[in-house]
Amino acid sequence: MEAVEFEVDSKKGIIRIPPKYKNLYSKHLKLIALFPHRKIASASNRKYCFDDLVGKLKWTGDPVEEQRRLRNEWK
Repeated sequence: MEAVEFEVDSKKGIIRIPPKYKNLYSKHLKLIALFPHRKIASASNRKYCFDDLVGKLKWTGDPVEEQRRLRNEWK
């Protein structure tokens, strides 16, 4: 499979292939359309409920000592 990339505006559902790629005219093509995302809400407007994650991790021990132990494994 071969790929080419170009940007074009669609008009009334029609996408015109640029003349540069006229070898693609009247060919079967697989089209993947990429388009700009809609405006994303700011971080202060986004909310996520962490209730389903509460209590999933129970750490016993000293995290700093554990990190040092893991680092020493590479020596």
